[in-house]
Amino acid sequence: MKRHHIIWILVPMLLACISKSDKGTTCSDLEKILAEDTLRVVTLSRSTSYFDYKGEEMGFEFELAQKFAQSLGVNLKVITAKDEPEMIQKLIDKEVDLVAYPVVISNENKKKVTFVNHTFNTNQVLVQRKKKNKFEQIKDVVELIDKEVVVVENSKYHKRLMNLDDEVGGGILISLVSNEEDEESLIEKVSQGEIDYTIADDNIAKVNKTYFQNIDIGLRTSFTQRSAWVLRKNSDELESTINKWFEATNGDYTCQYLHHKYFEQEKKYSKEKPKYISKEKISEYDAYFKKYSKDLEWDWKLLASVAYQESRFNPNAKSWAGAIGLMQLMPSTAKKLGTDSLSMRKPEVSVKTAATYLKRVDNIFRFIEDKSERTKFVLASYNAGVGHIRDAMALAEKNGKSPNRWSDVKVFVLLKAKPEFFNDPVVRHGYLRGEEVYNFVEEIMVRYQEYVDVIND
Repeated sequence: MKRHHIIWILVPMLLACISKSDKGTTCSDLEKILAEDTLRVVTLSRSTSYFDYKGEEMGFEFELAQKFAQSLGVNLKVITAKDEPEMIQKLIDKEVDLVAYPVVISNENKKKVTFVNHTFNTNQVLVQRKKKNKFEQIKDVVELIDKEVVVVENSKYHKRLMNLDDEVGGGILISLVSNEEDEESLIEKVSQGEIDYTIADDNIAKVNKTYFQNIDIGLRTSFTQRSAWVLRKNSDELESTINKWFEATNGDYTCQYLHHKYFEQEKKYSKEKPKYISKEKISEYDAYFKKYSKDLEWDWKLLASVAYQESRFNPNAKSWAGAIGLMQLMPSTAKKLGTDSLSMRKPEVSVKTAATYLKRVDNIFRFIEDKSERTKFVLASYNAGVGHIRDAMALAEKNGKSPNRWSDVKVFVLLKAKPEFFNDPVVRHGYLRGEEVYNFVEEIMVRYQEYVDVIND
């Protein structure tokens, strides 16, 4: 359904709410949204739902909610909660209009809230590393007998695993960790070989598989479970409107596109591209790195290392998130710097715009007097956005570490992937896939040192 069609349908509701307010009567949820020009949603800060990426709000649930708000012609305000019960309570307490997160459809939840018609089907799956010999892969839950499976204590995965153990007649070695961990941190540990098995919802497992190509998530460990976004009871007009909108978006492939973007598209570039051409030349774009690194007061080889990290020196690269060109700036960032998306395909424009942006970020961290130290904060911010790095600095300071020393702050960059830390009151930007940021800085600096040693400048 076209946006202007929906707006014309809802105009009478807006006028009705204004009239009701004058008479001292109550507006419906939808009328109130239109009158306040804002749709308030609550979700969880997760890689599947809502997160900050290079200063951009992203996430499957976020983008869906944003598109629904746009169809109403209103602004979107996102609030995050720590868990599902808190989201539902915020809805009941009228702090928000909508829970934009797939809440499990259960008889207990049906008593509290109204589920929209658009449902998501999920299963819990076993996460294991791929084996060279496919016959060594676990292909049946019975094969988990005498195998150690790690899950968070008292989580839904713990409960499911206990039931599964009972179903197979016992013998699964259930290893428990505290809720300072979550399913995503355990998936990462499987990928890195620290543990052999864990269990996660398949949507979360699919997102993580786009980052960790060495994991297998093919074995289901539960029956299919339905979930959906939820509204307050008696939000009839809002319920009808959002159900019609979901029906329309299925027809125009909006949901399918976003599902591919977040759950299927690989997030990393191949590492096969050579890091430099010869001992005299890193890339075809060395002249631009040399020219625009001067105002930044960086060694040009460091700027070249950033370009390799971002695009493998491919000026036509476009990331899963929409970052463009040699230096992989987001279109919105480039626009703020006076550059359009088409121009960012030009290598010189991309390098110039990136250098301008890096200079601005460097100025933000100018209070860090040690330039080599400050550079690491700038690189981290280039990858994650300044907000996430400020969060990590605040966490470092709160925990008695130096907020101006990267060796201290990078620890909390990693920890921002854990609920205990991204839900801390000093954190303003929520969940962060911290390992990516950590590796981004480390790999660029290591490669830069290689360039310094190898390239005859």
